[in-house]
This record gives sequence, structure tokens and C-alpha cells, in this order.
Amino acid sequence: MAMTEDDYREGLRGLMPPGPAFDPGLQPDVAQLLAGLAPELARVDQALDALQLEMNPATVDALLTDWEAYLGLPDACTVPGSQTVEQRRQAVIDKLTASGAPQVAYYKRRARQSGVVVTIDEFRPARVGPTVAGGFLYGGAWSWAWLASAPLAAYGTPQGAAMECRLRLEAPEYTDVEIGYGKAEAERIAAHVDQLFTAIHYVMPAAIAGLED
Repeated sequence: MAMTEDDYREGLRGLMPPGPAFDPGLQPDVAQLLAGLAPELARVDQALDALQLEMNPATVDALLTDWEAYLGLPDACTVPGSQTVEQRRQAVIDKLTASGAPQVAYYKRRARQSGVVVTIDEFRPARVGPTVAGGFLYGGAWSWAWLASAPLAAYGTPQGAAMECRLRLEAPEYTDVEIGYGKAEAERIAAHVDQLFTAIHYVMPAAIAGLED
């Protein structure tokens, strides 16, 4: 805990030589000197106390720009002036603790930090055995592609734009990342269409044939 002006004033008084010549109570000039030194010493003490907070990115304030400059922040995905101090601190912490790239879990976490939950699909070239009838026949180049699928509601939102920028910025240069929206909705529609197709072409004809018999 930093010492106060009174603490320093009393401390300086205790360091003065004994005798009436240096007694602040008898010598106004000495009292004025001590009164002038104490505030500055207290200010330096408080600054040193505060410097301990600057060493922790969770509490940094005065040196926040230095932390950002060291880590290359804000990056191309951040609109200048759009972040609060707390968000800037969090960006520093995220950059310091980022690990695991290039892994699926890492990019899911980065998307979630942008405000969007995504699923990630990777692709494998078609091979005899693993490839099943009706499956996509991916070529060799698809080994380096991956798809991040976000909810349809995220399309056109600031969070969606931030997520796209973040994933494209941090994706390994040798990969090709694609961003898609509404995969879950499309799968639900496809399932309903499949059910309708089955009902029209198989269930209903069988039922009609049964009635005719």
C-alpha cells in the first residue's frame, strides 16, 4: 500500500538533524520544504504501486497501448475506436492465451469470442471404401478446405462479419476457409422434403393400392 503525504512528511521530519535549526515547528522554511517534498514522494509511491497493476493484462491501464503494440493489436478485424477499455484488455488476454491453432476447437473458440457459434466441417478426397453411394466426390484439393457453418440469424450482423474476418485472418495460409450460414435450417428443410418425397412416392401409393385391394 502506498504511503500518504502525511506519512512522507513525518518520515522526512524524522530524518532531519536534531536541534532548533531544523525543527519545522520553529523554522517555517524547513516546514515549507517538507510540505513541498511530501506530495511528490507520495505521488511517485502511488505510481509504483499502480505499476504492479500494469504487469497484469487483466488490470492494465496506462500501459494498455504498449501491450497492444507488442501483440499487434488492434488487428485488421477490429474497427478503430469500437472497443471499450475492458474489451481491449480482453483482446490482449485472448491473444496471450491463444493456443492450439490450427485445430478445430481453436477456431470454434475464436468464432464464439466474436459472438457466433459455428460448426466446422473438414473434407477428405473421395476414396474407394470410405466413400458411400450418394456422397460427394471431393477432389484432392479439398484436403486443404474447411467449412465454418453459422446460424442463419448471424448473416449480415456485426458479429457475423467479425467472425468471418477473424477466421479468414487466422486460418493457415495453406488452407481455404469457407463461411456458410443456415446449414441447420437447410438440413431441416431437406429432411422435410425427403419425408414429403417418401410420402408421395411410397407411402401414399401403397396406401391407395391397399384400398383398391
